[in-house]
Amino acid sequence: MHIPRLPLRRSTAFRHLSTRPPPTSFTAKASPRQTLSHPEEIRGMPPLTPRTAVNKGKIDIGDSGRKEVFEAFEGPSRPRLIYERPGGRELPKVRGTAPFVIALGLLGLGWGLFLLHATNSERLSSSVLRQATFQLRNSKEVIALLGENVRLVDEWWALGSPWISGTINLMQGRVDLSFRIKGSKGAGTVYFTSIRPQEQGAWRIVRYKVIADDGQVIRLEDQAIRPEQKSTN
Repeated sequence: MHIPRLPLRRSTAFRHLSTRPPPTSFTAKASPRQTLSHPEEIRGMPPLTPRTAVNKGKIDIGDSGRKEVFEAFEGPSRPRLIYERPGGRELPKVRGTAPFVIALGLLGLGWGLFLLHATNSERLSSSVLRQATFQLRNSKEVIALLGENVRLVDEWWALGSPWISGTINLMQGRVDLSFRIKGSKGAGTVYFTSIRPQEQGAWRIVRYKVIADDGQVIRLEDQAIRPEQKSTN
């Protein structure tokens, strides 16, 4: 018995391969892009077209005619111009520092004078000066040289008060003073220096003399009252 042979069916994959068009090297999207002459278009910036640009006018480019020039930005995205300082505006005048310097100098001078007055008042009220002036008023040698009523000299530049030069430091055991005195006959300068070698020791008179304005000198070291002694009128 003869069985007729049926034609074989082609597979689906073979049919698709036979019907697929021949491949192309590039499609429309994959084709090489056109080289742009403006770098802003490559960076995705708006192109130089009349729709999106601002017309700046026309310029001559030779015999071929005129060419319109456009800017790539307009509105808020347009770059701002560099600010230039106005040439006609005058600069503000700088104030001088002389008033400030003068005020500062006067303040420092006033503070220095106050310190001098305070330290002089402290020396005037010290017990050492009171003892020294008490002895000078009652010393026969001083009375014979300067006269009666021996007292401290008031200085006009010290605001009418006697000026006492030197230092008084009883804690460290050092006293060094000089001041002016006057009597009914004349005036002179007193120099008094005393030290305490030991903390609990006795004071030692190093210098105690009166030099009159005429040059006469009186030594009072042997008659001096020690700083720790108290005098009574």
